[in-house]
Amino acid sequence: MKIEKLDNYINKTMKQHQADKKIPGIALGLIKDGKLINVFGVGEITLKSKKVPDANSVFRIASMTKSFTATAILLLRDRGLLRLDDPITKYLPWTKNLGLPENSSEILLRDLLTMGAGFPTDDPWGDRQEEMSYEDFDNLVSKGISFAREAKTGFEYSNLGYALLGRVVTVASGVDYFDFIKKEIFNELQMNVTTFDEREPKKTDKVDGYAKYDQGLTLQAITYPGSFSSMGGISSSITDLVSWVAHFQSAWKVKTKSVLKISSVREMQEPQRHISTVMLKDINLKKPKTITTSYGFGLFIDDDSLLGRFVSHSGGYPGFGSHMRWHPQSGYGVIALGNLTYAPMNELATEVMNKIVVEVNALPATKELDIWKSTQKAVETVVGLLNKWDENIADRNFAMNVDMDKPRVDRVKEFKKVNTKLGKFKVKDIKSDSPATAKAELKGSKSSIFVEVQMSPEKDNKIQKITFMNK
Repeated sequence: MKIEKLDNYINKTMKQHQADKKIPGIALGLIKDGKLINVFGVGEITLKSKKVPDANSVFRIASMTKSFTATAILLLRDRGLLRLDDPITKYLPWTKNLGLPENSSEILLRDLLTMGAGFPTDDPWGDRQEEMSYEDFDNLVSKGISFAREAKTGFEYSNLGYALLGRVVTVASGVDYFDFIKKEIFNELQMNVTTFDEREPKKTDKVDGYAKYDQGLTLQAITYPGSFSSMGGISSSITDLVSWVAHFQSAWKVKTKSVLKISSVREMQEPQRHISTVMLKDINLKKPKTITTSYGFGLFIDDDSLLGRFVSHSGGYPGFGSHMRWHPQSGYGVIALGNLTYAPMNELATEVMNKIVVEVNALPATKELDIWKSTQKAVETVVGLLNKWDENIADRNFAMNVDMDKPRVDRVKEFKKVNTKLGKFKVKDIKSDSPATAKAELKGSKSSIFVEVQMSPEKDNKIQKITFMNK
């Protein structure tokens, strides 16, 4: 199915999601290789306005802000102004009084980035702290905080951690956090309506946020920049956020502008801290699968055993919910924004992205890489030794550990036993998930087996391991 034919499906899915969750308005942008290819809107940006959200409607994106703060930290790292393995006390001396648990290591910037500092999960408390002054924030921290665990011992989602990173950006750069983000990211990527302060004039439609109370939908007050803005204070539009997603897609040779080195853009999207692994059934393929979720630097990574890797982040705030999600292999991405407190836009975006990946046949193939010529030759060598053992050939091609791992005499017996089991055989195919490893099926007249060959890391590499496996 062509992507254009998914329009009806996306519209129907959005309307159903809006009705089920009672969200006043939703905007959804569909991205391919860093370009906006379609925009969908349902509902209203303000109750009774009849104004449908579109690509220029400005929503609070909440915790999607964390990816901006993480990018700022890596920008400073790449400029030599900080190191990810620096302790936070180097930049924020008052954090010496945090009250670390007994036997805990010190907290590094890397721990804050990857949600591994040991702070307890602080939703929704953190969402109500945005306007706290820097002075009050520093006083709060200097008095000590509660810990859920020792640093580096597990994932614990923390708004407080990203508020601290915002303070680090200011100290390390010598520039106020808000000015740094505006100059180095918003301006560079021409995110013209994106802001931390909704009082700034914009030639666009600002979306009102609502909460669902017993008396019905209730307008939520706007909050303004403060010490917690670095964890969730940005407001933006689909149009601007396409530039942000495109910035991350540049890690996979998509020709879009990035504010970081490509290696750093990719680094942000690599798993840094494991969160969970779950098994479920894919509703499109009707097959069981596992999804392993990790946290990178300000981004979540889902490794889906059937659909491949997705990179994402959600946002939830009084009055709003948001989600951005992309699939590196296919180049497709989705941005979904809603104006209801903690609107589960991740559910909508995930459903749409999964459907796209299946329909455009972007499922990951069996991972195969170009194997080294020496690895290819090693398979041929093993096949030759199976047909006729030759000590000189073995001496020339085996790494020094092979005879230590299994005496040569036992190795010869093993090869003769495999030969007898196979009968006359041929190599059916060779697969690899690393240039230094190859797995081949040996299809024989009596039976078939697999052989796996692994090469040593030496410059003049040799066979370090040979494994025979039943089919």
